[in-house]
Amino acid sequence: MKFKFFYAAVLMLCAFGVSAQQKPVKWSFNMKDAGKGEFDIVMTGTIEDGYYTYSQFLESEDGPVATTVNFEEGPHFQLVGKAKESGEIIKVFDKVFGMNLTKFKHKAIFTQRVKVIDATKPINGYINYMVCNDEMCLPPSDAEFSLKPPATSAPAPATTPGKDGGQGNIPPPVTNGQVDTVKTGIGALPAGPTAPDDANFKGFFDTKRDINSAQFVNNCGIVEEDRGGSLFWVFVAGFLGGLVALLTPCVFPMIPLTVSFFTKRSKDRKKGIRNAIWYSASIVIIYVGIGILLTMLFGPTILNEMSTDMYFNLLFFVVFVVFALSFFGLFEITLPSSWVNSSDQMADKGGLLGIFFMAFTLALVSFSCTGPIVGTLLVETAKSNAGSALFGVIPARPLVGMTGFGMALALPFGLFALFPGWLNSLPKSGSWMDNVKVTMGFVELALAFKFLSTADMVRHWGILKFELFLGIWFVIGLLLSLYQFGIIKLKNTDRLNFGRIGVGVLSLAFTVYVGWGLFNYQSLSLLSGIAPPVHYNYFRPMDCPHGLDCFHDFDEGLAEAKRLNKPMFVDFTGYGCVNCRKMEENVWHRPGVYEHLKENYVLVSLYVDDQERLFPDSKFQYLLDPNTGEKIRTKGDKWAKFEINNFGQASQPWYVLMHHDGKTLLNQPRGYTPDEEAYKAFLDCGIDAFQRVKMSKELMGVSGQ
Repeated sequence: MKFKFFYAAVLMLCAFGVSAQQKPVKWSFNMKDAGKGEFDIVMTGTIEDGYYTYSQFLESEDGPVATTVNFEEGPHFQLVGKAKESGEIIKVFDKVFGMNLTKFKHKAIFTQRVKVIDATKPINGYINYMVCNDEMCLPPSDAEFSLKPPATSAPAPATTPGKDGGQGNIPPPVTNGQVDTVKTGIGALPAGPTAPDDANFKGFFDTKRDINSAQFVNNCGIVEEDRGGSLFWVFVAGFLGGLVALLTPCVFPMIPLTVSFFTKRSKDRKKGIRNAIWYSASIVIIYVGIGILLTMLFGPTILNEMSTDMYFNLLFFVVFVVFALSFFGLFEITLPSSWVNSSDQMADKGGLLGIFFMAFTLALVSFSCTGPIVGTLLVETAKSNAGSALFGVIPARPLVGMTGFGMALALPFGLFALFPGWLNSLPKSGSWMDNVKVTMGFVELALAFKFLSTADMVRHWGILKFELFLGIWFVIGLLLSLYQFGIIKLKNTDRLNFGRIGVGVLSLAFTVYVGWGLFNYQSLSLLSGIAPPVHYNYFRPMDCPHGLDCFHDFDEGLAEAKRLNKPMFVDFTGYGCVNCRKMEENVWHRPGVYEHLKENYVLVSLYVDDQERLFPDSKFQYLLDPNTGEKIRTKGDKWAKFEINNFGQASQPWYVLMHHDGKTLLNQPRGYTPDEEAYKAFLDCGIDAFQRVKMSKELMGVSGQ
């Protein structure tokens, strides 16, 4: 069966990458006098041709996100009824979502009547809406407004574009019913920070301190990062994924059929081999092209941002569960048959182009097996992207991973074309391939909880902590073992053989490994960056790894460092940062490193993806960055901008050793450093530099007396 909502989820997933630039709806807001102290707030959305936004009153929650109008409550006004809808309203059966929908085409108008009690105060709010076309949906967006009633009951003036209206600069203040200043956009601030005329504004956050990140007291402890090695392992992961895909029932039976086609139907063996090799090369080109296309849509920087976004991680959780259920045989994820038919027609034309489309047809018809593996590979490599990109657009890690996947998938077609006798040694197709799919289903199901865990940590839900996460993985591992040993039987289950027993033993060993970590509250190196950190648990909670004392605010840590006369260890980290967990769980507890962090430094861990609001009592209140004019509403935004503005970095982990004067860097900051000796040398260097500064200041104090 075709899984329609999976298509919709994938379309939304791809659309997130382009939504930063694409704004198909332009909003304007104004107030009209309705008499007797009541006013109509009119929210008008002008929608580009081919796009739609949706009613407030949708029949089901399983489809697109309904439009909502939100107001900041206050005693100065009262809402009168619900917002009324007008504009170009259509009611149709939507093929993407498979349901009847009420949506707006070209123009959407929402009118909310309010009774104004104090006309001197603005009415603040925002409209939340989703935009879709016939191919994709953009993520829900907000358009903010701040309105004051007109001074008289004269006709309201022309509206002013809202936040999504494309107006980059903050307009001058007005009080005649048009959109108020700071709600409409972000632009150049006046010379000298001037507080905007906004009841939600709380103050300026000085993200740019007097820190000279280009000068260091010491140049010791510097080790070049092994980016090439990292890409090598990404290639290996992609290659292994391709080998697994080869063993699935969608691909494996195609190997002898396709090779025989080229070797037996060509005029001579040389031409058959050439065609088979071109067929193999086409497979690589197709999968690399998929990686380039998707990652260009996402962009090189949005990938890190999306990896810790709650909505992305919840979407990935759902998608991976869908992948797992598909592998279990509950349904089959297929692409539209028209795509396969069109590709097949092109393949019939012959020549090199025809062979290319034969390879493309293979990619389409095998999607139900390769799609989940490709999806997993792209998500994992994209999430770990360190910022390197080809032409500044194409992230290198997903591209390298897809190259490895395509080469593994293409390899047997080329080899068997060169050595057709090897075909006789291939095992026959059979139920063993279904066993491969079911095994991958268990793996996908386990990985799904990784994304749910990330959403849980960044939002501080406290639901999926260390014990529960490892408990779920323990159960999944145990079920996989029981399946491999034939105790649990599924449809088309292969009979017990040496291969299944081997996989069952490995799975059982891994299950015992997970159980040992759970029972002893020990971090597991194989699950670093996947499982929640040990200190995030129900029964032995700790604020920092390994029971270390740490601060989560730079200024609080700075004050403590001054009090203790110690240097600062500033750790820019993230709840969803894989390499951060690897460092904490595999390096920080090592002899020499742990003692430094516990005794010689004041540890300051700043989470750049912390989505806890700075002002929990109001979703509207914010700080303002005077350097960029951007609003800062979460703790993660605050520390992310702090890292970028002071150190020119947006990656995690990023370790900075500083003097407690708050501006002197002791040595060159470091990123991911899995070599414990190199990391210890980095910390030793910082202590040496701190002692040098301390001695220099003492000498200056003596000479000045």
